[in-house]
Amino acid sequence: MYFTKIELHNFGIYKGHHEMCLSDQIGKRNVTLIGGLNGRGKTTFLDAILLALYGKQALKYVQENARSYERLLIEHINKHATDDLTYVAVSLGLDDGTALRVCRKWKLKGKKVDETIVVEKNGTIDKYLGESWSYYIEEILPFGIARFFFFDNEKIAQLADDASFEQIKTSIKSAIGVSTIEKAITHIDEVIRRKKDALQAFEKSEVNQGYQEVEAQLKELNSKIETARREADILKANCESIAIAIETKEKKFWASGGDLTLSREAIKQEKEKIKAYVQEVRDEIMLRVSDPATPLFMCRKLVTQAYDAEIDEQKKAALKLSDPIVESIQKNILDRFNQGNFDDRTLRIITDIVKQEIGKFTSTGEGAEHINMSHTTMLLFDKLIVTIFHSLDQKIETLISHVDAQENELMSLDAHLGESDEKTMAMKLYETLKEYERKKALADDQYQKQQSLIESLERQKEALHSKRLQLIKTIAEKENTNDDNSRIIKYSVMSIEVLNEFKVRLQREKIDKLSATATECFQTLVEKDSLVSKIHIDTDSLDVTILDPDGHELLKNQLSAGEQQMFAISIVWALARTSGYKAPVVIDTPMARLDSSHRANFVTSYLPSASSQVMVLSTDEEIYGRYLDMIRENVINYFTLHYREGEQCTSIINGYFEGV
Repeated sequence: MYFTKIELHNFGIYKGHHEMCLSDQIGKRNVTLIGGLNGRGKTTFLDAILLALYGKQALKYVQENARSYERLLIEHINKHATDDLTYVAVSLGLDDGTALRVCRKWKLKGKKVDETIVVEKNGTIDKYLGESWSYYIEEILPFGIARFFFFDNEKIAQLADDASFEQIKTSIKSAIGVSTIEKAITHIDEVIRRKKDALQAFEKSEVNQGYQEVEAQLKELNSKIETARREADILKANCESIAIAIETKEKKFWASGGDLTLSREAIKQEKEKIKAYVQEVRDEIMLRVSDPATPLFMCRKLVTQAYDAEIDEQKKAALKLSDPIVESIQKNILDRFNQGNFDDRTLRIITDIVKQEIGKFTSTGEGAEHINMSHTTMLLFDKLIVTIFHSLDQKIETLISHVDAQENELMSLDAHLGESDEKTMAMKLYETLKEYERKKALADDQYQKQQSLIESLERQKEALHSKRLQLIKTIAEKENTNDDNSRIIKYSVMSIEVLNEFKVRLQREKIDKLSATATECFQTLVEKDSLVSKIHIDTDSLDVTILDPDGHELLKNQLSAGEQQMFAISIVWALARTSGYKAPVVIDTPMARLDSSHRANFVTSYLPSASSQVMVLSTDEEIYGRYLDMIRENVINYFTLHYREGEQCTSIINGYFEGV
């Protein structure tokens, strides 16, 4: 599927009606750039798409700490709206040519929210489709998969912070379809629970006591799992709290000159890169200098003068050739007048006028001898002056401006390196920062151990489930084969066994492909000298392991910050590709946490390849300048989220930042 239009009406910071018309891929142009400063409605725009398509399902993704769906809708009503209606709508096209428009609208009535959803199919309202939209959209793009297509890069970065890869495991199950199988097993198990009490022989069975013991163990185990999950949530919140504290300390650290404490080598490396780039530009300038046209370009004024002089001489030569004809015409005219009955005075006046006017078309007889240029030579002169000189002038001016800009950057870096290293405040903050990082490592370790405990309890639960099913199956087989309840339980147990086996086989088959795809995506995104040679995913436990070229495991903290972010992006990219679904990719804050060495790869390798339709919500510090130049040939549409200070609202405008 692909989007054709996004509409927002009194939604969040968007007062009144706003719409964005979109296009599917045309040639290699598939990227829509949407520019907006911080706080101008980029995340709100992404939320609008998710809410329009998924409604209540998107609650926790749109607002992680949201108290209720109704409260979320109320909070997204524009406070300065002139009417009481709020809606978000998404128009999309399917591969079979079907055009859909889903519009989710709501009003505040007292303290309650009145929400309705209207779905149009090929321009006509489809009431049935509107009523069953939540089921229909799950067929087109399940919400569990949608997270790999519509995402905030800041949230994706959390994958890189997740020490136990638990979020990745959950995502993997959604992408390969295991979550759907597990849901089916849960539903069938519920059928068994309802039917087992109807078995006449069940209460009298010798295995009933064993069954009751297993049920009691399952109940106790579920209680332990619930308690363990609550403790895990507390530990996770502690990890996040420490992470926020670290971010605050880091900002103070950098503001106090921390860059001089830690990044001298990084600055030196950046200097070397800039020097190499400057040398490349200078080499290109030298290449231009050695162009055969360059010597003539150096004296282009003389070349132009010579060309203009030749044009003048050719005009004079043409006049000289026409002199006999003009003189003959003049003589014939005067002879005719002389034969007329004119008095002498009139005849003199006529003769003077004729000579004066005809004389304009005769040569002066002046001009130095010169060498006539051929027609081909004149054409070459014309091309040289009009095309080649102009192109050389523009190119050299651009190259020189690039050199000047990079040399200014070098001067700035030299100034940083030249500052004093004795930054007492920065060093104190550095020690505090290291202490918080130690706390974070301890908190992460505790959280990981808690996750391991939950995994252990889940495995015990799975074993007890299998045991319980076998006990029920034994009872069902002893029942009268004509008993409906017995048959339902018998075949339900068989179905669960088949589904469990199918889940295992599907997981093994899909995981091998996912591992290879994730590795391919990562290697596309990172520098060639990366330590990572493979991303391995265990087919049973779904544990993710990062391997170096020697096959040894790498811990995530051994990767650079940029590589960690690229790792997270490559996982999401691989999950989207492996899922088998075709959908637009919408990315908010695309450059989150990316250093300069990885931004170019992200822009040139990921964005054009992420999907046939890619929408990027970017600030003016992300996809801008040289990064914008890198992707310009892939861009199909440009928009800017323009904030109107007077009205305190945002409008969608064609163009990108300064182009608005």
